Amino acid sequence: MSHPEKAADISVQQSSKSSRGCFKKIALAVGLCVAVGTTLVVQHSKAYGIMARIHHGLIVCTPGTGLVTTPVSTSSPHDGVPSILRLELANGPDGRVMVEPGSNELEGVLASAHNSNTLLMLDINSASADNVVKLVRKTRMRDRVILVPSDHKDTETVLHADSKIMVAIPVNSERDAYAAHKLAGRHPYAAYLSPSATPHLFALTHRDAEAIITDNPGAPKGSTSEFLAERPVDIMITQQPTQLADTTTNKS
Repeated sequence: MSHPEKAADISVQQSSKSSRGCFKKIALAVGLCVAVGTTLVVQHSKAYGIMARIHHGLIVCTPGTGLVTTPVSTSSPHDGVPSILRLELANGPDGRVMVEPGSNELEGVLASAHNSNTLLMLDINSASADNVVKLVRKTRMRDRVILVPSDHKDTETVLHADSKIMVAIPVNSERDAYAAHKLAGRHPYAAYLSPSATPHLFALTHRDAEAIITDNPGAPKGSTSEFLAERPVDIMITQQPTQLADTTTNKS
């Protein structure tokens, strides 16, 4: 017959082991829930990001206002609705970044854009590049924004401030294309080319840049279709998205 005290010790040890096992299972379950939740958040973010839109076809960009009320397409440009809005920034009172025209603060516009899954192209102009980056990060718009620096200094500032936000870099020659790639390093960037650039320059730049931006050449419908057929274009800026929609075809 076993000793009562030994039996009690064994019972306590078994209970302790059982408790530790339960805690481990609970910790594992919580960890899995957190991991799954994080994955879903990341996947949701990526689904509405710039690169995801590019995968679905040509992105039509049109100038917007400080209020993100313009209808925005979440997929292709065929309904004449722009997929991305371009906004002009400026320094406001007390160092706040404002959107022109109007009196709307960038932070509020970014928050509204995040809630409506709207992509934005932001011309930094005279605004503080550092402050713009901070607001983009704060509103979780890093993968839904393209920043257009006003000069080389601002470009470097943005590249060093955040490794994920896409930056538009002007490319007007083969030398510019190589310089842009070297400047960006591993940072995602979009090459901004003039519609008058040669198809060769478009193709050359497309090898390294994550995206190619250009303006609508303003050509007749047939010529615009030929323009896109001869050049790899991911984002086209136009004042008339409806007319452009009639001439574009989905890449996918």
